[in-house]
Amino acid sequence: MTTITELRVRRGDLANSEIAEYQHQGLEDGEALLEVERFGLTANNVTYGIVGEQIGYWQFFPTPDAPETGIIPVWGFGKVVASKSADLAEGEELYGYFPMGSHMVIKPKRRGANVMDTSPHRAQLPPAYNAYRLTAEENDAVRERKDARAVLFPLFATSYIIADWLEDNDFFGAEQVVVTSASSKTSFGTGHTIKRLGKGLPVIGLTSPHRKEFVRELKAFDEVLGYDEVAEIADKPTAFVDMSGNAEVITGVHKHLGDNVKNSAIVGATHWQAPRQREPLPGAKPTMFFAPAQIQKRDTERGAGALMGDALGAWVAISDGLGDRLVYEHLKGPKDVQQVWTDTVKGEVDPSRGIVCSF
Repeated sequence: MTTITELRVRRGDLANSEIAEYQHQGLEDGEALLEVERFGLTANNVTYGIVGEQIGYWQFFPTPDAPETGIIPVWGFGKVVASKSADLAEGEELYGYFPMGSHMVIKPKRRGANVMDTSPHRAQLPPAYNAYRLTAEENDAVRERKDARAVLFPLFATSYIIADWLEDNDFFGAEQVVVTSASSKTSFGTGHTIKRLGKGLPVIGLTSPHRKEFVRELKAFDEVLGYDEVAEIADKPTAFVDMSGNAEVITGVHKHLGDNVKNSAIVGATHWQAPRQREPLPGAKPTMFFAPAQIQKRDTERGAGALMGDALGAWVAISDGLGDRLVYEHLKGPKDVQQVWTDTVKGEVDPSRGIVCSF
């Protein structure tokens, strides 16, 4: 029998986690067992936990004692180690959405170069998270960048979708874009992807004062300001993209720009311990951005996978352009994974580190 190890976190206290082990009792017909080979760990995974109830992230990998605990989803690679499915053979490798653990059981349905997990408990969850990519069907440029894909692609894919959504809506009439948590990977990816559109809208990145120089070196933004410099943002129609979830930051931008905030998208919560926004604000009402909705829209308009295919190409170019500004680190074993998860929740992982984990 296979021993499965996973990290379970307290839903109400994400920094509080435990390592759990149990024996896998065998596969049902139509199922496959995957070993999780490697996965990326970023502040984005903390956001999954923060909005887990609201978006449904806890439902992907349920725990026996839910809702007290849950398993944080991660993006990475898994290899089939046992299969009772005609759609997936032992030895095949998949890229996609995995539990923070050593193994995962899926009920695969092959669709070209993709495999869908058709497990009943995932049937009502967003299809974008149930789709796994067969790496053997991908080109060398993609296959050779496993670490970068595990860490960056989920974030840069979100960045690309944000940029596509803004363009799809004519930037809501904005003449500039303001992005918070500019040192975070999703944020500077958003800056890069908006600039790649070539629309000429300046993109302003807001960050902590001590990280301004790091953010400038990324060359993702036309202007980089500290949170204490919000008053320097040009007072003109603005599309606001917030990754911080910090009420003080959101309020500061809204009060400074007033009715010039034409759209206010809440994407992440890198400042997850800060107070959440409660009071009414001038300008457009802050609303949660949900990337799978834009993916489904584009799949309907352009064909399944077209948008994500474009995102993959953009990701290769942007990630290669980072050079040594991002250094990948490999952590192996449950204890090391648990420690770096705790550090990530506490905001103690420097943005220049690319954390790649395995159990």
